[in-house]
Amino acid sequence: MAHVQFMEELIREYLVFRGFASTLKSLEADLKTDKEKSFRVDKIIEQIMHLVSNYDLNGVRELWAHFENHIFNKIESHFAPSVKKLENAVLKLYVINAVSNNKPDKVIDFFLKMTPELQSQAEWKDWFVLPYIKNIEENPTFSFHCTKQWQDSLLVSLHNFLATIFQYMPTPSLIHFEEDTNKILKLQQRNESLKNRLALLIDRGTEANVASCQVEPPTHLLDDFYIIAQENNIIDGQGKSLKNLIRNMGTGSSPVMGRKEGASGIKKRTVSVTRNI
Repeated sequence: MAHVQFMEELIREYLVFRGFASTLKSLEADLKTDKEKSFRVDKIIEQIMHLVSNYDLNGVRELWAHFENHIFNKIESHFAPSVKKLENAVLKLYVINAVSNNKPDKVIDFFLKMTPELQSQAEWKDWFVLPYIKNIEENPTFSFHCTKQWQDSLLVSLHNFLATIFQYMPTPSLIHFEEDTNKILKLQQRNESLKNRLALLIDRGTEANVASCQVEPPTHLLDDFYIIAQENNIIDGQGKSLKNLIRNMGTGSSPVMGRKEGASGIKKRTVSVTRNI
């Protein structure tokens, strides 16, 4: 019921836009006499206390009848005893206020008007002698109802009861308009926030990927390739040594070839000497 006042403003704006002047005047007149006070519980409690303080019994009865016809009859039946108990408490508050402020005419008027309705209720049995009792604060039947504790407890109970009823009471679809609009707005804001967060994460991910390209490969891969490279170097070195050895074999500087040449030379000289002998 928190959006009722806002919805009333929208209706006023619509009626002005359409030029429904007479309808707008009727709406304003009804709002001035709005007994439900746009479902604001604190305003309803203030209205009840105003009627009680001004000894307006008819106003109290009309207000309660309005709640019964438009609100209380829509709730589940097991709440009926609670509703009746609160109604009797409000009436007792009215008559106690009249007695405490020395308004005997208001007390008598109360019982004249309410006796047909109250005489069949057991809890009112002892209250019909109230106009004839002095110093009700000292009477055990009425002393507790004269305390501020009881009156404050009544107002708190009434406030909580009405607040609960208004919270769970079915509401017109029109009232949900602003609520649904707020939900859509919040969803749009959340969606935009998530999109911004996603874009930020994507940017950070791109930076991380760039940085990862500059990082050296893992150590175990380095070791494996390093070993392979070293083995290739050894093989290359061995190949070069073999080539050098083969190359040197064809030259006079080779120790092996030198030794072969020396042996054949000695053999030749030995043959020539033998021939001479």
